Amino acid sequence: MRTPARVLGLAAAFVATFIASSAAAWADQPASDAWPAGPDRSHLYLLVLFGGGTLGLFVVISLFGLLTARNNYVPPAPGTDVEVRPGSSPAHH
Repeated sequence: MRTPARVLGLAAAFVATFIASSAAAWADQPASDAWPAGPDRSHLYLLVLFGGGTLGLFVVISLFGLLTARNNYVPPAPGTDVEVRPGSSPAHH
């Protein structure tokens, strides 16, 4: 999987999770007056409330993935050079 596909997958997952987690904010008001009216909140507050947790979760998961990712070492191709230790002759090598 290439990097653009990973970024696109992460962005799509973020958008889907954001929409699914903020669905409670779009719920209708209660049908009766038994519930008192809540305090008015700004759009920025609601965006941070519902989107901040989702964004924070993606950041934590991404950092965990970066910290635990394996970097496979690929050794260089073998060369034709012969290394000789100091104090030894090439004949005994």
